[in-house]
Amino acid sequence: MSVTESLKDAATYVALRAKLAWLTHQVHAHGETVTKLAAEVDETAEQMQDAAETMKALAVDDATTAEFADAAVTMTGAKEAAGEYTAAADSAAAAADDAKTTTENDHGGIADAVDTSPVDMAEATFYTQP
Repeated sequence: MSVTESLKDAATYVALRAKLAWLTHQVHAHGETVTKLAAEVDETAEQMQDAAETMKALAVDDATTAEFADAAVTMTGAKEAAGEYTAAADSAAAAADDAKTTTENDHGGIADAVDTSPVDMAEATFYTQP
């Protein structure tokens, strides 16, 4: 589901705030997951490289040793890609935080005024500027 589809049912300010809070949380959670996975991949890559070096020291055949070394290099590349993804997720999280803050700053006062008003709001067309 796209963000646009997710926000379609947020027809009120309160619903929009709730959706933005949920989306912001999701972006942060996914970023944390990627960061954790990147660290695990990096640790495994180091272990693979250590295994390759140990096998080389023990005179294990070159083909087997090379397979472990190649796997370590591939995993290091995956870790670097995960790092780039994490940076993008951090940027997305900051943008989500900004969207949430902007929405609250730009429309929060209006929502507070409506919530505390002693009269009901008129139809939206009443407030339209010519």
